[in-house]
Amino acid sequence: MNPLLRVTIAFVIGILVQHQWPLPTPMLWALGTLLGTLWFIGLARSHNRYLLGATTFGVFVYLGVLATSLKNETLAPIHLVHFRLDSIQAYRGQVITFPETRGKTHRAVLEVTHVKYNHHWRAAKGKIQTYIDKTTPRPAYGAELVVLGAPQQVAPPLNPNQFDFRQFLSHKQIYFQHYLRRTNFATTGENFSHWYTRWPYQLSQWSDDALKKLVPIEREYAVAKAMILGLRDDMDSELVQAYSAAGAVHVLSVSGFHIGVFVAIIAFLLQKLRTHRRGRWLYVGLTLGILWFYAILTGLSAPVVRSALMFSLFLLAEPLGKKPNGENALYGSALILLAYDPFLVFSVSFQLSYAALAGIIFWQPTIYQWVTAKDWFLDKLWAITAVALAAQLATFPLSVYYFHQFPTYFLVANPLVVALSTAMIPVALVALALSAVPFVAPIVGWILTGVTWLLNQSVVWIEQLPSATLTGITFSKLEIAIVYAIIGILAYCWYQKEAFLVKVALALSAILVVIQGIHLYENNTQKFFIVHDVPKQTVFSFIDGQRATLVADSSFFASNQQTFSFYLKNFYDIHGIREITNISLDKATNSGMVRPLPFGKLIVWKGQELIIAERPISTLPAHFTSPIIVRKGAIKSIQKNAYFEQIPLIFDSSVSSYYLKSLAQKSTSSLHSWYFTFQKGAYIRKI
Repeated sequence: MNPLLRVTIAFVIGILVQHQWPLPTPMLWALGTLLGTLWFIGLARSHNRYLLGATTFGVFVYLGVLATSLKNETLAPIHLVHFRLDSIQAYRGQVITFPETRGKTHRAVLEVTHVKYNHHWRAAKGKIQTYIDKTTPRPAYGAELVVLGAPQQVAPPLNPNQFDFRQFLSHKQIYFQHYLRRTNFATTGENFSHWYTRWPYQLSQWSDDALKKLVPIEREYAVAKAMILGLRDDMDSELVQAYSAAGAVHVLSVSGFHIGVFVAIIAFLLQKLRTHRRGRWLYVGLTLGILWFYAILTGLSAPVVRSALMFSLFLLAEPLGKKPNGENALYGSALILLAYDPFLVFSVSFQLSYAALAGIIFWQPTIYQWVTAKDWFLDKLWAITAVALAAQLATFPLSVYYFHQFPTYFLVANPLVVALSTAMIPVALVALALSAVPFVAPIVGWILTGVTWLLNQSVVWIEQLPSATLTGITFSKLEIAIVYAIIGILAYCWYQKEAFLVKVALALSAILVVIQGIHLYENNTQKFFIVHDVPKQTVFSFIDGQRATLVADSSFFASNQQTFSFYLKNFYDIHGIREITNISLDKATNSGMVRPLPFGKLIVWKGQELIIAERPISTLPAHFTSPIIVRKGAIKSIQKNAYFEQIPLIFDSSVSSYYLKSLAQKSTSSLHSWYFTFQKGAYIRKI
């Protein structure tokens, strides 16, 4: 096994161990002392390579544990997690990310420096995800803000299988959030950022402004901005879905593909220096300088830094007299990045990018040899296809686990997307370089717009093909492990020709089929009712096998798919829902599923009855024992009427949070337990 791979695996194990079972500080230092002693003993007895190897592996496991502990900001005594939030009257902090405008707010991360706690200012630390009212001027990067009030802890997901935003932010050391209106914060006029930290954001902003002028069409501008600068805040959800369906969503964020194209352009322009004996170091120096300048241009986003670091290690090998080794560059860059930020191991983009790179490095050469094309164009086309096959093979288990879909026509889309993206990147860089040149800039800008338009149209065309995306497919963590084991065993068999391992792969495949069969049976026989927790909305579903009837406010269906995707899509995918019938609560009829009542709606579904209380009510039929969903104004009569103490009530998030909290306190002393989705999450009842 590659030594770098071995120590990287050990380091990752340490990260996972410390994240799952954190060791206290005294035990951490004691363990470090013990392992250090054992390692020196192993070094002294170097003839025993097993002892030295085992202790080295243990040392890197410990280093992973230590790095995770040191990176965990909550261990600091002055971190916000150790304060009572209801005792914080105000706080001061600095904007540490470039504010992005999304929807109705500016979004930025604030690093807290002081809190006004029990009427006294105290030193504090911690990051807060802030959402600033869009009507307020966007604060500058590095600006100091004084905020009235206290932040709120990021809430856990309240729907089954919902995206865990709290966990996502925690891996960035963010545990709090705050919505800021114009009246509850002010800037002090101080800016604590340094020029070398502020400059990348300023350069990125200048490039964004230039692109906006060069590419006048909104959709094409959004894609150009995403591909060149790595900023997707102007992308609409429909276009993102089109790229996802075509298997080309990776081009919408600057990553290894973009850096590879960029390095290829530089290599072509500086090829004479590269071949000259004395010009090798100059070539490497210029390439690294331009490469990292481009990384700075994109705001030093995580995927760009990963790719730039890997290419840097690869480029340094040749002038140092070493053979360029993709494996060492892959493992070495991963180890460096994880040492800097251990929580990157939980990042989806980190996992997918390194899986794709591993597939390309290890499997693309073999796949490429499957077909020999004498024609130059066909050879290049097959080379691109081999890259797509290798990357897709390595990433599809993770893609299915996280996104529950698979692009059917990725082999058709890949040559088109790669060709147009490869053409687009140099054109965009030339356009930015000439953006201040009169007459020339508009011409280059329209060329860039045209290439981007072709790229978008190609992706949209592929999305519109029949069955362009296989949706609703899922893998559990166990199934991911089995799939990767099968892929790894078959790859090993290809090289080593071990027939016995083929039987092992077949046995694992049989286990996978059995597990999937159990899931399919459970999905086909399921039958239940669920009230989802969606802010300011009434949304509930009746599930019968692989069919769902989704009942909600008309505003829920009128909005784009983002609300559905965030709160419900994963739940539907994991439960194998193939057919969805949408029913609007605002379109009640005297027949059918939704029927009007004096105080709300009566829902009748396959013999099951359910009341939606919307207005004040006094009595209900004595025979009615099913739960009642309380929404909007009906809560006022329920607060005052003791009759409802004995009736099962479900309070969804369409009701004002003020009323919900007061009722929740009242219900604790009630003989009958009312159900509040804002407290307990979605309500599920088997039928």
